[in-house]
Amino acid sequence: MGILKFFGTVRDKYLVPFRLIPEGGIPPDKMAFSITLGVVAGVFPVLGATTAISLLLTMLFRQNMLVVQSVQWVMAMLQVILIVPFMQLGAIILKARSVDISLHQISLSFQHGFFTGIKTIGVLHLYAIFTWTLVSIPVAVILYYTFRAVFRKKKVS
Repeated sequence: MGILKFFGTVRDKYLVPFRLIPEGGIPPDKMAFSITLGVVAGVFPVLGATTAISLLLTMLFRQNMLVVQSVQWVMAMLQVILIVPFMQLGAIILKARSVDISLHQISLSFQHGFFTGIKTIGVLHLYAIFTWTLVSIPVAVILYYTFRAVFRKKKVS
C-alpha cells in the first residue's frame, strides 16, 4: 500500500499540473523554453528564492507559468544537492581561500558571533550565485535546443 500511496502523491503533485496544459495549445518552442526556464530557476542556489526567480523569468520572457513553476518544483532536490558544489566552484573560480564547506565549518563560523556566521554564509551563497550565473546560460542553451528538438519531433509524429 505504501508504493501505491507514493505513486499517487507523485501523480497528484507533479503530473496533474501538466495535464492541465491544453493539448496542442503550446508550441514546441515555447514549451521547450518554459521547461528550460523552470530547470534554470529551479536550481538557483538560494533556498526559498526559486519561486521568485521563476516568476520573474516567466514574466520577463512571457512563458507558460504553469509549466515553469511545475518544473521548478520538481527541481527542488537537485537544487539542494547543487548548493555546496556551486559554492565550492565559485570559490575556486574567484580564487578565494580554500573553502571546506561542511556543517562543522558552518557551526564554527557562528562561534565567533551570529553576524559573523551570517556573513560567512552570505559570502558562500554569493559564490554559489556567481557559479549559477556562469553555468546556467550555456546549460540553458543546451537544454532549450534539446527540448525543442524532442518536442518538434513529437509533434511531427
